[in-house]
Amino acid sequence: MSAFDRPVNAHGEEIHRLFDPRSSSMHYRVPESQLVAYNTAKQVSQLQLLNPCTNNIEPDVRTVVIHIDGACRDNGRPTAMASWGVYVGPGSRYNARGMVQADLPQTSSRAEIEALSHALIIIRQIASHDPLLQHFKIMSDSEYLVKTMSMWIEGWIDNGGLGSRGQPVAHFKKLQEIHETLDEMEYGGSRINVQFRHVPRENNQEADRLANEALDAWSRVNSSNVVLHTGIVVLA
Repeated sequence: MSAFDRPVNAHGEEIHRLFDPRSSSMHYRVPESQLVAYNTAKQVSQLQLLNPCTNNIEPDVRTVVIHIDGACRDNGRPTAMASWGVYVGPGSRYNARGMVQADLPQTSSRAEIEALSHALIIIRQIASHDPLLQHFKIMSDSEYLVKTMSMWIEGWIDNGGLGSRGQPVAHFKKLQEIHETLDEMEYGGSRINVQFRHVPRENNQEADRLANEALDAWSRVNSSNVVLHTGIVVLA
């Protein structure tokens, strides 16, 4: 994909919930190593852009970058335990982690979905604290989740929860709920725009660390014979 070529689906329609800095006139010339910077005053990570007038790299003041990840130990076994992490920046008051509720599937894929669900709650909190922040970029190392929320979910909804081959989509009800929340955020009164970007696992280590810290905390408490697996959010 060259600069300014916006991502499109099989029908040639722009995928407006997919973020690719190479297709953005404001961001494509910013080196990847400088694309995101932490705003200490606002306690959020933000994109940076190249100012066409000064040719300087500056904060994109209306953006927020959020990394999400899920973790699951003993994945695929009856003893599996899953957790999620949401990372907004170093020391940010918005960073959060928690366990996937015990009555939900304890899998790595569900953990990723729960991380996204909690990220949307945090996005609303951030936007309520600072209405200038309206453009949110969610970074995930799950290519499946990114494509689900940016490319596939509307088709699945039209097909009644069935995939392209007619198979039931896993976690469809929750995915549909998230999609409807995204629509309400974007087209409702708040006008919050959310886009997704797939990043390599090595670029998502802080969100992964938060998810694993939630598992570690649960293990410590559980080893003391105290049950703590309610999905309660624990601020990092």
